[in-house]
Parts: sequence; C-alpha cells; structure tokens
Amino acid sequence: MSNEPTPADLFTAAVGDRVREWREAVNQSRAELAGSAGISVGYLGKIERGKAAATITTIQAIAVALGASVSELLDVEGEGLGLAAKTASKPSDA
Repeated sequence: MSNEPTPADLFTAAVGDRVREWREAVNQSRAELAGSAGISVGYLGKIERGKAAATITTIQAIAVALGASVSELLDVEGEGLGLAAKTASKPSDA
C-alpha cells in the first residue's frame, strides 16, 4: 500500500489550514476557539494539523465561534489542496 495522502487526507488537511487561518485572523487562541465551539483544545489542534476529520456539526460550531460560515471554512480547492499535501500523511502500515 502507498503512503501517499488520499483526496480525503488532503481535504482534511486543507480544512484544518482554513480553520487555523480564520482563528489567527480573528486573533483567537486555540483555547478561546475550542471553548466557544464546545470542543477540546487537543481536538482543535488535531483538526488544524489535519490529523482529525471534524464532523459537519463540529465545523458548524467552529464557524459560528469564528463568525464565519461553514462554506467559508470548507472552501478549499486547487492551490489549497496542493499546500495541504505538504502536511497531510497517511498512517504507515507498519
């Protein structure tokens, strides 16, 4: 099996990048955003690093806490997916 990221891995990483970009743009700490969205700081960190795929309910809670729309957080294509490929990785089969 290949350790190349799948399209789902790339999308997860790109969404995480968008969440982090929005959080930084509104000057919120991870702790502040996690508290407002009702999730743990650790889970938010995993989402931002592309290591956890958030449910749509969690994305909606994050969007509300950021003053963004779900579509703004999920608006990832083309270049965004290419940049995400640098950080996305599949778990090794070892």
